[in-house]
Amino acid sequence: MSTIKKTSSIIVSAVIIAGIAFGLVDYLKPDQNEILHQFTLDAVYLKNDQIVKISFEDKSNNTKSAVLEILGMDVTYHKEYTFDNESIFVETMFLDEIPKYGWKTTPVVLEIQHSEFGKIALKTEIHETETDVPKIIIEQR
Repeated sequence: MSTIKKTSSIIVSAVIIAGIAFGLVDYLKPDQNEILHQFTLDAVYLKNDQIVKISFEDKSNNTKSAVLEILGMDVTYHKEYTFDNESIFVETMFLDEIPKYGWKTTPVVLEIQHSEFGKIALKTEIHETETDVPKIIIEQR
């Protein structure tokens, strides 16, 4: 019987420790609003020029590198950046036609290596100049 009590005590202790550990991990993660406050990401389609203009800025200048991808096309657009002083870029990509099923089918993903937040991804979608700027989704990796 004492072996059963020891085993159940060990299991209960392990569950409690795991719960505390997971709680601390969530507590130590930066708030999504805090992250969004630091970054600007926009992808706008300029119909007259037939280009997508993607702009990024990290107000803290703590982004060390970034990988930009535009998915959902025949060939994924891929560009890598390394930052020394300012964490900012403006990129343009020719796009001869609007996607058949809309902009939601061509997400823009920017994977960032940040000295404070670690590895995160920002995801948005392309929009036209006369429409509202879409929400940015954050994924901590």
